[in-house]
Amino acid sequence: MKTTKLIFIGLLLSLGISCEITDVNVDPDNPSAELVNAGAIYPGMIAQTHRNSVALGGRIAGIVTQQYDGLDAQQIAYGQYNIGETDLSNLWDSGLYGAGSMRDCFVIMQNNPGEIGALAKLYMAANLGLATSSFGDVPYSEAFLGDTATQTPKYDDQVELYGVIQNLLDESIEDGVASGIGEFTGAGATGNINWEGTAHALKARYYIHLTSINGVSAAQNALIEVQQAITSTDEQPDFIYSAPAQFSNPLALFDNDRPSTLGFGTYINSIMTGDPRLSIYTTDGESFAGLDGLFWGQFESPTPLISYWEVKFIEAEAIVRTGGSDTDALNALKEAILANMQYIGVPTADSSNYVNALSLTGSESDKLETIIVEKYKSLYGNTPIESWVDYRRTGFPALTPNPDAVAAVNPTKIIPRRFLYPITERQTNLENYDAAISAQGGHLLDDDLAIFPNN
Repeated sequence: MKTTKLIFIGLLLSLGISCEITDVNVDPDNPSAELVNAGAIYPGMIAQTHRNSVALGGRIAGIVTQQYDGLDAQQIAYGQYNIGETDLSNLWDSGLYGAGSMRDCFVIMQNNPGEIGALAKLYMAANLGLATSSFGDVPYSEAFLGDTATQTPKYDDQVELYGVIQNLLDESIEDGVASGIGEFTGAGATGNINWEGTAHALKARYYIHLTSINGVSAAQNALIEVQQAITSTDEQPDFIYSAPAQFSNPLALFDNDRPSTLGFGTYINSIMTGDPRLSIYTTDGESFAGLDGLFWGQFESPTPLISYWEVKFIEAEAIVRTGGSDTDALNALKEAILANMQYIGVPTADSSNYVNALSLTGSESDKLETIIVEKYKSLYGNTPIESWVDYRRTGFPALTPNPDAVAAVNPTKIIPRRFLYPITERQTNLENYDAAISAQGGHLLDDDLAIFPNN
């Protein structure tokens, strides 16, 4: 695994160091948004974005998709689908909106046109994708105007937001995202990251999200983007965490702070018999973090914004959905698994034996199930929210709902289809909150989102 990616060690020491992003000198104790150096915002924004995918929201998504088991405290409640309007407040208020990564993206975008703001558009697209795929209609067009503590933004339509995401990524490419974060120091090394390829990879992700409503055309669009996306794990945008604790991987930090409350999922354990990754995911069928020999859940475990293996899984799925060659789809599937296995340290011989035993046969649904189940195994530990997306749009893996599920905010007790808006929205933005709930037909965990009609 490459370690010269996005390394943010000693962030506070580096926030003010810059070369060509801006020549403006400001009072660091009282800067206005338009005068804040982009170099001071990028590190925290990027760090928070990557945290969003594996911290609270990712952890809950991993529990409901049975990559993790709740063993104690709140984690048991999440496993029983008792996920209320206070449980995601931190993700919404601190991770995305408020002082979160989307607000930071907006400030950079508004005050740094062209190349310097290009990467912020890419990260805004990724954050918006996480927000809307988790909550449905969310604020965007009015979300960052004025004082965020008092404004009451409208919620934009989810389908329209997917168009916004694609536009942001197109603009990012046109503005020169290939240059990365521009010529400045202090935000860590970028190594070999292919930022333009990353933008195309994200475009493929957010096109494939729409297969439930756009069918073959969504897969066709994803396939076009895959051809221009990152071509190896060396090019993918990894965030490399480090010690001490404040700079460490959120899963490792959670296990360190809340030991024995979260465990390796019984379901994923059951479907990985014979998979050489299993011993790198857990040593005892329960532990998922902090132990020697595990890859994910360590203090220094990376978090990719999007991985090369995810791109190849998207390619395999898109080939099947568009009626392409089974051989081509199988080759893409094998490459996806091999890339993931190589990245986490599976011996080459074991990887080869595993993928050589795979086949794509039967109906289109059978082939898709094979691909999505293998993707589910590979996204473990790094992109759990995308596994939740895949389940909601395809029905795979064929998960069995928790028999101990409670009906408090999920009357049908099915595996949740969405997150609830946080209580802060109901308290401070009630009119728009009510309008969004009305437009979407309800505000319970078993209410479908527009792009994920129930399978």
